[in-house]
Amino acid sequence: MQAVILAGGEGWRLRPLTKNRPKALIPVGNRPIIDYVIDALLEAGVRDITVVVGYRKEQVIRHLNTLDHEVNVVVQERQLGSAHALACAMPKIHDTTLVLSGDNYIDTASVLMMQGKENAIRVTPSISPVHYGVVTVNNGLVTSFVEKPEEKGIALVSSGLYLFTPEVIRSIQERELPELLNRLIAEKVPIRAIEGGEWGDAIHAWDLISQNNHLLRLTTPGRSGTISRLATITGKVSIGPRSSIGPGTVITGPVRIGEDTTIGPNVVIGPDVSIGDRTVIEPFSYLKSSIIMDDVRIGSHSRIADTTIGDGCSIGDHLSTITGEGYFGLGEGEAKVFHRGRFGAILGDNVTIGSSVVLNACIIGNNSTVRSGRRLDGEIPDGSRVI
Repeated sequence: MQAVILAGGEGWRLRPLTKNRPKALIPVGNRPIIDYVIDALLEAGVRDITVVVGYRKEQVIRHLNTLDHEVNVVVQERQLGSAHALACAMPKIHDTTLVLSGDNYIDTASVLMMQGKENAIRVTPSISPVHYGVVTVNNGLVTSFVEKPEEKGIALVSSGLYLFTPEVIRSIQERELPELLNRLIAEKVPIRAIEGGEWGDAIHAWDLISQNNHLLRLTTPGRSGTISRLATITGKVSIGPRSSIGPGTVITGPVRIGEDTTIGPNVVIGPDVSIGDRTVIEPFSYLKSSIIMDDVRIGSHSRIADTTIGDGCSIGDHLSTITGEGYFGLGEGEAKVFHRGRFGAILGDNVTIGSSVVLNACIIGNNSTVRSGRRLDGEIPDGSRVI
């Protein structure tokens, strides 16, 4: 069995975090999401892997070149849809092929359950079917597929994991996979519904927190760098090379800390925190249930929870995040749609925040600056100056 990973999408619903990176490279559990997909394939014995890239393709290719296992790369020059992306990989396909999204977590069991089939789709119950394709199943076969319906309540939805024969892939004329599925159903091509295994999708930026919390459970404990004998570390905690943990610091796993990172003294971290490389957490700060990316500085006496902080952010002393709920607009003009989210804060890349700032369910765009002493909620666009 071959595999094609679709990693060319922009992920606009995760803005501002996908302004400078594709969704597949957002670090969750301190690893790009696509790495979990590739691991699941390799553990299931799938070695022939092709990745279709598009948006920010140079970043994805650069990352793929660092992996131990070599993968094929196909460029989708224009992002015309998921079926079009799969069709771009057609020259690489000679066998029944597993089709996966590069920005959805799956486990090895999900891959193994698809083996030995012809055309199939993995389905799972969801309480939010409006975000997915709803699948109707009769006697194990898919009888209808409706993309993002208005209906509410629990329904079977597609998890974005498909299996297609080479004949089906060669027949693609559609732009989107739901269109392909509906044609196959109309043509009476049997499509088996497979249920089971683990799957996770971050639809909005605030969904990354729960996905991070889940994937941190996979952390393999390991400690490198310099750790004070007066620090207290419990649970699944991974600390990268050349990082330092100061005296009085308490870390409760699951927590992953990258390389060349400095923490403490007297910092409290965890549970459910991932911290990237070259980051500094100054004394007497408290972090839980958060994603901190690379090259971030967090000032002393800060309290950060349910928060995602992008690369290169500089945060003054006494930052406080308050977990709240609000409506946030996605898209532009008449296409703008509002979605409800609950979180502390989401900071894009290279955000600068002064001291004694309070963020209550606040999204701050890339390259923005916030003056000291402000209390903010709602959305702050890219490049803003809050004075």
